Amino acid sequence: MSNVEKLPVKAREDGPAVTLIGTDLPESYLEEAEPSPFMHSASWWWRRCVAAIKVVGVLAIAAFYPALVAGSHDIKDDTVILSAERPWTSPETGIMITMIGREIEGPGWATDRPGWHPQARLTGLPAWQETLSASMSEYARLMAGEARTPRGAADPDLSAAARLLTIDPQLTQTPRLAAAAEALARYEGRLERDLAAPSTGYDSLLGKLALMASWSDISTTELGEQIALRDGWPASKADITAFYAARARAQLASQLLPASIAAEPEVAVSEAVQSRIDRLEAAWRRAATLDPVFVSNQSGDARLMADHLAMMAYYIGEAGQATRELGGAIILQDEENAEAALASAGPELRGTGTD
Repeated sequence: MSNVEKLPVKAREDGPAVTLIGTDLPESYLEEAEPSPFMHSASWWWRRCVAAIKVVGVLAIAAFYPALVAGSHDIKDDTVILSAERPWTSPETGIMITMIGREIEGPGWATDRPGWHPQARLTGLPAWQETLSASMSEYARLMAGEARTPRGAADPDLSAAARLLTIDPQLTQTPRLAAAAEALARYEGRLERDLAAPSTGYDSLLGKLALMASWSDISTTELGEQIALRDGWPASKADITAFYAARARAQLASQLLPASIAAEPEVAVSEAVQSRIDRLEAAWRRAATLDPVFVSNQSGDARLMADHLAMMAYYIGEAGQATRELGGAIILQDEENAEAALASAGPELRGTGTD
């Protein structure tokens, strides 16, 4: 009986013929049967190509997230150039608003990101942004104390900006930054209409120089503490935080100081003061633009790894010294001007006294 006859269905009398290959082939034929060498080679290459594609895919996925982390590190240290078409009554206000906008519209506020976001893995950018905001808060508070209302109170808009720029770990910072920029813009609008007092004058400039000299001291202290430890390789998180905090203070000082000095044109009269102004601006800018690919805090001869914290400490220490020297030169110039004015008015005063 054939295999077809053994099937449990009735054989079809019409329609296309179906050939059923049975198992009644000779055993010698089955033993000698081999696959095609070409198909065997093709199958071998196919299996390995599939495995290679899987490995490359896994590696690409594993490398993609670190690449996103590295790409999200965006430090906005460019010089702020205010528009000449619309001059600011208070250039310092315009600079702070511009710097706030750069962080919000550029990389975004790192600490506001969810845990899965690449920026949540960063150390340098959060340190930069938080220090920048805290330093602007200090500067706005100083301006508020100098721009008094007719009743003698601190300016309300500048005070609000100083409060909103303060870092609060429990609150989302992005809306607070936007509100701080609005408060600074309100102060600028009131100042244009002579409804607010300006933060200018001899004492105001000396106060701002003293504030920025204190920023230099704070940065130098923080960097010095980390230089003495050398915990991580090439640097620990604390090293990176101290480095970028110092850079943020230097960036803010390098932008605000020229605007503050430009608002007092009578200050840069003598050659001694002007030369110190040039040195001060260059020193702060050099610290602000120290931008290594990765921060290193290694001792030794620096043949392979640099000591970036020591470099930053030196640069920012030079900036603080230049700031103090400028303040001393301004005070000395003012005293000389006062003595000259008193000497020129001396005969008249003596004549008034004898009469």
